[in-house]
Amino acid sequence: MSLYIQKYGGTSVGTLDRIKAVAAHIASTYRQGHRVVVVVSAMGQQTDELLEMALKLSSNPSQREVDMLLTVGERISMSLLSIALNDLNIPTVSLTGSQSGILTDNNFGNAKINRILGDRVRRGIEDNKLVIVAGFQGMSEDEKEITTLGRGGSDLTAIALTHSLKADRCQIYKDVDGVCSADPRLVPTARVIPSMSWDTLSNLTWYGSGVVHNRGVHLAKKYKIPLEIRSSFNLETHGTLIGSVKPVEKAVVHALTHRKDLAWLRLDSCDSSKIPEILSFLFTQGEHPLFIQQNSGDAGNWVELVMSQHAVIKFERYVKASHDSSSLRVLAQNLTCVTAVGDGFWQEPKVIEKALQSLGKPTVLVDCKNNVLNMFMQHGNLEEILGRLHKALIEA
Repeated sequence: MSLYIQKYGGTSVGTLDRIKAVAAHIASTYRQGHRVVVVVSAMGQQTDELLEMALKLSSNPSQREVDMLLTVGERISMSLLSIALNDLNIPTVSLTGSQSGILTDNNFGNAKINRILGDRVRRGIEDNKLVIVAGFQGMSEDEKEITTLGRGGSDLTAIALTHSLKADRCQIYKDVDGVCSADPRLVPTARVIPSMSWDTLSNLTWYGSGVVHNRGVHLAKKYKIPLEIRSSFNLETHGTLIGSVKPVEKAVVHALTHRKDLAWLRLDSCDSSKIPEILSFLFTQGEHPLFIQQNSGDAGNWVELVMSQHAVIKFERYVKASHDSSSLRVLAQNLTCVTAVGDGFWQEPKVIEKALQSLGKPTVLVDCKNNVLNMFMQHGNLEEILGRLHKALIEA
């Protein structure tokens, strides 16, 4: 019997009707003779609703208490799904992250998984039960505190369980048909990509695509875990397979992604030795810069970085608390980064030329690697910009 790990996102279990539909699909997999472990997210926008309640009570709530609050969402969806499956005569057991033995560090809000014990999960499988695990959460190994893994962390839960349980398949069910060549809400001609490499998906998620949790993709890449990204609404589609893809010696753009509301910052009197410390701090905040570079000149050394505007205030506090001579300046705000992800850009610079010409507006910063082209610009009509790029780079 194969062991399947199936993960269902918030939209997939957003209503009781959706939970019934998901339960029927899971039951079908189970009745085919497969062993199944299901990871679920909170229903719909419940995580945002819970966080909004906390922020109405305090502008700066304790992150420990926020984690305790937010983990309620997955407990609700796992219990309801278990009830629905029991009604279909499927034996189940639902487990929280801590009950599943998902042990983390003590970084509330963005905890790292240290290891997974999984004793109760394995026991449930051995007892021929369908195991349902609450995603997004765990327990700190030393302090025994409830922690969360960061937004979208249920993907990470599923991929980590796949590795820990040595499962045969990891299926991530979303509200889209697979990984698309651009956001289909902005680019109607975007198409589902049948297969792609872990590297390509990692770059897409790092630079803005929310289709899969970036840390989960990194884990899948590290342990060579094949993934299936599929639709829970359109079960007939095959989705996107993530794994090894044979390289082709030509320049190619696989997909476009984007991030909005970015700030370009300059940290004066700062050299490259501070970059690891900066990155470590930003990680604890669930933030990563899209660009970071150290420069030197007559005025000394400085570091420039582009990051989310919403994280700037906390970063300013961090700089002031570091007690050194560094000072922070904002070079530009309200930036958008449009990213082309592919391969061979340096081999055939014509692709870069075509991309920059297709933007239709000037850039304030360009960062190009062999497989990633980041184009930073002031806010424009994102739908038009992505449409032009998609037509020139992907549809052509």
